[in-house]
Amino acid sequence: AVTPIVYNLKGGLYLAKKDTGAAEAAFKKAIEKNSNYLRPYFSLARIYMSGNREDEAIAQYTAVLEKDPNQAGSHMMMGTIYEMQKRYDLAEKHYRKTLEINSEFAPAANNLAYILAEKNRNLDEALVFARKAKELLPEDPNVMDTLGWIYYKKGFYDNAVAELSDALEKLSDNPIVHYHLGMALYKKGETDQARSRLERALSIDTDFEGAAEARETLAKL
Repeated sequence: AVTPIVYNLKGGLYLAKKDTGAAEAAFKKAIEKNSNYLRPYFSLARIYMSGNREDEAIAQYTAVLEKDPNQAGSHMMMGTIYEMQKRYDLAEKHYRKTLEINSEFAPAANNLAYILAEKNRNLDEALVFARKAKELLPEDPNVMDTLGWIYYKKGFYDNAVAELSDALEKLSDNPIVHYHLGMALYKKGETDQARSRLERALSIDTDFEGAAEARETLAKL
């Protein structure tokens, strides 16, 4: 399991040097080595988005799927690009398709669960997908964050705090994880800790998804 991580790190180094072509190749290699590894999908999607190449990428994956509609990885990539474009209905469609082809495809289960949670619908279904992703990727902090957020939405605040605290250990600079944990602590009545998490989230990024709710909640503390 080391190889995909190595390729993913290489991709990150190439990106830092602004060598997008080499980065793209490395991220694709990481996915080839282990299609269940979450990070390279988002890294690739980011490359396409930043180069205004998302339409080109969508065209490329659409062409692949016309030849072979059962390419789970291509559905996953399209889902990721649509999710980053905030076209959640299309993202959901492609993640569901990925899971129809391969029910053990953890990144699709995780991302689909997160979209459902954000839309506040099918939370029971979201929980099933998030638990599946956790079972397949027990050490992935993005998966912990998704599961914790769904626990929060379901009102299981103790479980939420446990998962989100674990996620934060590995994603200490991620404003969304600070925000999610802050909200769960707020619901548990742990106001000082909640305040410190929510303030930290806003100090990292004043405009993340959920920043408005973080500010409203802080105003009540």
